[in-house]
Amino acid sequence: MEGQPSATGTFAIVGAGVFGLSTAFHLRRSHPDAKVFLIDRTRGDRSNRGAASSDFNKIIRADYGDSLYMRLALDAQEIWRADPVFSPYYHECGMLFAEEIGMGRASFDNYRDLGVDTNSEILSKEEALARFPVFQDANWSGAKENYFNPQSGWGEADEAMASFFKATCDTGVTFIEATAEKLILDSEGNCSGVATSEHGIKRIVYADRTILCVGAYTEQFLANTAPERSDLQVDGRLVAAAAIQCKAKYPPEQEETLKKAPVHFLGMWHTHGESIPPFKNRLKFNCEVSFTNMSAHDGLGREISVPPSAESQSAWSQDVPEGLKQEVANVVKNTYGSHVPGIKIESYRMCWDAVSPDQDFIIDCHPACQNLVIASAGSFHGWKFLPTIGEYVVKRLFGTLEEPLARKWAWNREHTGSACEMYEPTRDVKAIGPFKGWPKTGGVGDDAAA
Repeated sequence: MEGQPSATGTFAIVGAGVFGLSTAFHLRRSHPDAKVFLIDRTRGDRSNRGAASSDFNKIIRADYGDSLYMRLALDAQEIWRADPVFSPYYHECGMLFAEEIGMGRASFDNYRDLGVDTNSEILSKEEALARFPVFQDANWSGAKENYFNPQSGWGEADEAMASFFKATCDTGVTFIEATAEKLILDSEGNCSGVATSEHGIKRIVYADRTILCVGAYTEQFLANTAPERSDLQVDGRLVAAAAIQCKAKYPPEQEETLKKAPVHFLGMWHTHGESIPPFKNRLKFNCEVSFTNMSAHDGLGREISVPPSAESQSAWSQDVPEGLKQEVANVVKNTYGSHVPGIKIESYRMCWDAVSPDQDFIIDCHPACQNLVIASAGSFHGWKFLPTIGEYVVKRLFGTLEEPLARKWAWNREHTGSACEMYEPTRDVKAIGPFKGWPKTGGVGDDAAA
């Protein structure tokens, strides 16, 4: 069995998104004599087009049907509210659910079971519209009831990441701006570091432990490292998936009306998505019906899902399939309808993340490769845990992670349920045609939002 790392050892963290940045911070804070390298092609104080962590804004909520994630999210929210690294970028405007999948009721019941008073409410349609008349033309057909939590909200994503990046570097973490290409394996097949490239210069960063935090690129990264080693590969434990989002302009005279809106989740058969209130004179909407991008991997001799390589397809642009534009436009239409005229979609983005079959994270030592830790599978609901998720990665690294979490986030585990079933992809981007409405079946989704 792999021994515990030294508190004064060398650690290479690949990826400066939510999992990687938070891990670097908590590792240096808990082990100040450790030498920590954080590697990413983009500095954390700049927008990172290929990362789910980099965005216009994200939903921050503790509303979960899973009581474990609810407790973890409540802890993270306290830091969002109180820590000056995060609090300037957190906006607690409340969140309104109109859905038919029972997510609001499950959250309402879980808060009470945990003894947490959030002032959340179950509202009738009439009560919700009286409270939030901005949604009087929203399409809530099919919603059984409405749930409102005044203690949920949203965060300024890139701004919060930049603030945390500075705080992390201030702890003594060494940031290396380079592209990580593959893991370095020793003669016994165990991890000894990372191969990087920067402006054509190749470099190996050797480390006692390497923590791989590359989100949607996890499967591709392991395949590029040693495609001949089946025991190293993801093998269905996660898949790269995306959700479409858009930013929209609105007439200046609608500002006061829109500022009164909470975050809004629509979870009916005809509408799957969310809206976030105005920020920088823009609205953001997400459609949470995710999809893969299956592509041939020559080394593996089979297809895997990978984010598209075109820069325009990872940034805010017009370069997304027309069917996806129509899907997110359906969310816009069914959120505000004709009550808020003049909303015009400005740009689109495919937000890529790694999704596990049960939407639980993966935070574990790789059982077939000593000195390698995998921290991934944010599954479209990991961003809100930015202040805290690294603490759990560090605990797993040093063998002190609480047993229920270690089991839930294990590389090899039994799948006993779903944390956020609506986020699991069931289609590929190449098969998406013109939007003709969703089939009348149920099921929906936030790291496109949250």
